[in-house]
Amino acid sequence: MKTIVQRVGFLLLLIAALLLTGCRSSRKAAQADTDAATVQTTDGMPAVTTTDTPAEGTAPKASKLSAQAMTKVLANRQPARGIRAKVNVTLESGSRLSASGSLKMKRDEIIQITLTAILGIEVGRLELTPEYLLIQDRINHQYVKAVWDGVPQLRDAGINFYTFQALFWDEPFVPGQTTAPQASDFDTEKHSGDYIMTPILRSSNAATMAVKFLVETASGLVKQATVVPASASAAISLDWTYSDWTTLASLPFPSKMRMTLNSSTGSTAAQFALSSLRVDETMGDIHTTIDENRYTHVSIYKVFNKLTR
Repeated sequence: MKTIVQRVGFLLLLIAALLLTGCRSSRKAAQADTDAATVQTTDGMPAVTTTDTPAEGTAPKASKLSAQAMTKVLANRQPARGIRAKVNVTLESGSRLSASGSLKMKRDEIIQITLTAILGIEVGRLELTPEYLLIQDRINHQYVKAVWDGVPQLRDAGINFYTFQALFWDEPFVPGQTTAPQASDFDTEKHSGDYIMTPILRSSNAATMAVKFLVETASGLVKQATVVPASASAAISLDWTYSDWTTLASLPFPSKMRMTLNSSTGSTAAQFALSSLRVDETMGDIHTTIDENRYTHVSIYKVFNKLTR
């Protein structure tokens, strides 16, 4: 049980750590072509392309296709401010490990996954807020906690709480942006009955990572998010896929999410299967308080070093 607590939690860090490892090796190549950076994908769909920044003083305008796609996506956006569910987490990395627990989310405040052992005894907790990320190992009395802006690897890639919030809520996002995206934030094209929405990166992040979203044209459901470094030579990608939609607050919400990290050394995946999914607008303060007399802090930099060797 200890293993899955640490590995599922560290997988969230692994997303950033390995993507950025690829970025570091290819940054010079990416900077050599700042007007457009195109990457190959692992799913056979058209590659992601980052576009030029609009001239200063020019208000970005959404294309007709982007406006159509965003209208359908926003029609599915959950109005609920709080969601809770039972969760079964399965980690696949050579071997297969599973653990049950709970998922609690308050929009713009917190994402918390608690893992339990037999008889419901809590063994670990993963917590993300706009200020920090936390991994608590209750078995070994250790924890990792860091503020997003205090970790250059995350900050420079535009990876923050809002990145993971969008992924867990099944919504598109723009790297580094803390507000809900608009149609003008995306380039959109159609492919085999789906919209492919690519964020237009208007900051230094454009040379670091590229993102795309696969959206079903008929329903407006975000079926997949793919994140890759802005270089095909990095050979690393993250696929976050959604399935088994149920009804929550009269709108569809995926009851299964699969997070797969693909690299030259293989794939690591974590699947989140949700049940008893319900709206909870009365959820109180669930932020974790660490007793530093009982728990030892583990540096996030040591974690990154271990994960990227």
